[in-house]
Amino acid sequence: MEESFAALVRGPSSKLPRGYPLLIPVWLAVIDGALWYGWSRVIGSLPLWYGGFAIGGLALATLTLLSVLATVRHLASRADANGLRLGVRTARKRPRQRQVYLWWADIHALNVMPRHYGVLLEISLGPAARIIRRRSPVRQALLMIGMLILPVGLGRGTPRLTEPRNTSPQYRVRLLDIRPEELGVALAALAPADVEITVVSRRRVPLLARRPQQATLPAA
Repeated sequence: MEESFAALVRGPSSKLPRGYPLLIPVWLAVIDGALWYGWSRVIGSLPLWYGGFAIGGLALATLTLLSVLATVRHLASRADANGLRLGVRTARKRPRQRQVYLWWADIHALNVMPRHYGVLLEISLGPAARIIRRRSPVRQALLMIGMLILPVGLGRGTPRLTEPRNTSPQYRVRLLDIRPEELGVALAALAPADVEITVVSRRRVPLLARRPQQATLPAA
């Protein structure tokens, strides 16, 4: 049986494109303005006390939705003998970039750092790796405008998790319900010897550091 290791990814990055959650307050503000305008045109002036309650309710709904998106979890990270796979499996044909495959031959280093929700995995690619560059600011601005107008259509685009950064580390993955030591041991068992692995404990002390042609055991 092929050995593998899967982990939960925190946040909406595995499902939504970059910048999508920032548009939620804008949509609710537009809905609030439309309701206010429609009420004043059809019924008459809106009482201040009622308007205050309506705005407060929409603000509470916005905070609730953003908090849910910030803490949602998806099984969107897996490591095996071939490399790392980021993204959620889906049967949809479009868009195709729902997952990204990072082969061990393209990975230069892995950094595992503790966070309050679990760990932050930083993936740095080697100079010979084929990297799809991140969108330029102009293209990202156009995409944001498109998602603002068509949230369902363009909101199903390339997830943020599968879009690399322009600088190293190219990928940052927030993993839930796992300790740095556990993830470091799992990755060390699957990654080739030439992949550098650094694990930092919750005491901010390096526990496991593996570099090419060198390996050290975790401290007692």
